[in-house]
Amino acid sequence: MVVSDQHSTLKTKQIGLLRKRLNRRRARYVWLQNILFKIKSFDQMFVIIMALLIGVFAGGLSAGFRMLIDLFRHGLWGQGALVDLVREAPLYQKIAVPALGGAAVAWFVSRFAPEAKGHGVPEVMNAVATQNGFIRMRVVVIKALASAMSIASGASVGREGPIVQVGSAFGSTVGQIFQVSARRMKTFLGCGAAAGIAATFNAPIAGAIFASEVILGDFSAAAIGPIIIASVFGTVVSRAIYGDFPAFVPPTYTLNAPVEIIFYIVLGLVTGVIGWLFVRSLYKTEDVFDGWKIHVAVKGLVGGAILGLVAVFLPQVLGVGYETMDTVLNGNMGLMLALGLALAKIFATSLSLGFGASGGIFAPSLFIGSMLGGALGVIFHVLFPESTAGSGAYALVGMAAMVAATTHAPVTAVLIIFELTAEYSVILPLMVSSIIAMVISSRLLNGSNIYTMKLERRGINIHAGTDINVLDKIKISTLKKKIVDTVDESISLQGLLEKMSVSTAANIYVKDEAGRLAGIITQSAMRRYLNHHEDIPSTVSARDIMNTSIEVITDQTPLHEALRKMNEMDLEALPTIDEDHKLTGEVERSAIVNQYQEALIKTDSAKAVKASMKYVEKHFHEKTEVIPGFYMARINAPSVFVNQTLSALNVRAKYGVDVLLVRRHHQGHDKDMIPSASMKILRTDQLLVFGEQKMVEAICNIL
Repeated sequence: MVVSDQHSTLKTKQIGLLRKRLNRRRARYVWLQNILFKIKSFDQMFVIIMALLIGVFAGGLSAGFRMLIDLFRHGLWGQGALVDLVREAPLYQKIAVPALGGAAVAWFVSRFAPEAKGHGVPEVMNAVATQNGFIRMRVVVIKALASAMSIASGASVGREGPIVQVGSAFGSTVGQIFQVSARRMKTFLGCGAAAGIAATFNAPIAGAIFASEVILGDFSAAAIGPIIIASVFGTVVSRAIYGDFPAFVPPTYTLNAPVEIIFYIVLGLVTGVIGWLFVRSLYKTEDVFDGWKIHVAVKGLVGGAILGLVAVFLPQVLGVGYETMDTVLNGNMGLMLALGLALAKIFATSLSLGFGASGGIFAPSLFIGSMLGGALGVIFHVLFPESTAGSGAYALVGMAAMVAATTHAPVTAVLIIFELTAEYSVILPLMVSSIIAMVISSRLLNGSNIYTMKLERRGINIHAGTDINVLDKIKISTLKKKIVDTVDESISLQGLLEKMSVSTAANIYVKDEAGRLAGIITQSAMRRYLNHHEDIPSTVSARDIMNTSIEVITDQTPLHEALRKMNEMDLEALPTIDEDHKLTGEVERSAIVNQYQEALIKTDSAKAVKASMKYVEKHFHEKTEVIPGFYMARINAPSVFVNQTLSALNVRAKYGVDVLLVRRHHQGHDKDMIPSASMKILRTDQLLVFGEQKMVEAICNIL
């Protein structure tokens, strides 16, 4: 009994000591957190400090990722250059390593973080376009492990896309910790992407431009400043670890004669077409693998085995391929081998991303461009030896041209190749070939690039803005009213008037003998006949007065397009039809607006728009168009609203707008609240309203 009491006392003391230690640690954390949150109150200083920290950590993550790749590769293949190791490896190892690596990565990614699959950059762009910059923290770990294993086992992918996603995820996590606005969150995400690219390529300018041009599409001073700082410090960390050396060291080239620019124009044209072929091949292969109804690990196993068979004949296609690019840049590769490697790399990269490998397309684009440029350079130099540079110059320009053709980011392409090689002498050919390649590829791909096409295949249009993407996530089928008022086109005017006198619907739909939609008659149109219908001949039927030029929609019509059609035709509802033009129901404007309000609040997009607006003084307002014909505005509470509840005001019915958020000053802080019917509006409140342009403008003018 005494022993038991002593044990209990000892256990109590141990618990007490543990609690004290935890409290001391928590106190240190709270102290640090308080300092950082105080710094946050100084907005510009906070952003600069955060950009610096993101740059340093993203640079460190980039270095750690490269070390992880080396660790896995040494374990799978041994010490040395990958091409030499694969060439000397026994046949079973050439096939087994890519196959088992593909199976492991495909299962690992699908199990823990599906967004880590593929080349990474589209997921970051999607986070910017539809998630207000939010990326899960686990992506940092999953993407790094999966991509390192993919590259080490031989998947034909690059390390740049994963670094962009890892760095962006880290920047997003920093924004989440400090609860910054959506606009600031996107900037932090861009900082992580810029620092990752800069650290990987030792290219601070290109890193900053890539994040601004490709990821954010924002060159404003508020965004580009922090991104440049992050890019610089990411590069500083990389140089401290690996030294200040360019990724490639080609011989010095010059433009031999003015006429040589014609050959670079030809290179741009050919690269634009091959860039289109690469993008189409990539997504066609992905469709093939997605169509297989088998376990993802089996897809990885089969795809990896096929990749291994390719490596039996051309081991250069495995991994990132920097050593092979060095060879062609120095003019030490023949015509047929260079052409063969360009085509084989397209197949290998498409195969790798198709079966579920995790890695980027930036390095494969550089590889394909260098091989294609090198091959054309050999031809040009044989035909015109006096007026052309060596094949390596064309390989160098081909790298930039292919990046521009696939990403449609020519500024990034030119700057990255310039910083990768520290070679200024070919800047003019770089610019010419890159622009031409981008124009050709963009034309063939209908304006899409290798990143946006992946998002468009999911129904995400990053150019349309956050709000249209939010709206288009709502399906027509979920809003459709299936019970609608219909009449035959042969019905008389008298019968039609009787039908409409007992109907509450905004529209009456007219069907022909086969049951297909023939036209529409609105309640407002029928009012013209009410006062003088006695003068209308009894032979007049619905066929004679219906509107046949109406717009129709289907279950596949994007919701923002349906709303645009309603706005243009001044209709409260539109009919939905099937492939046989038979009426299946209707969608009302009020249903769209109600659903949009709920979706907007759920995705926090209303707060994102609100955060991007400056504080408005009394009797002033600020509005912005979020979808065609519809606006959001933040207004001060009109005097007629004060001390009344939203249900009593009946804002939607009286003013034609919806109140999405109410900002209220409370205990020295602004608090954003989702409105309820019983909420009473105060004099100091500000309202975020949404509706048609004319309605929003009208409520903005109420004092």
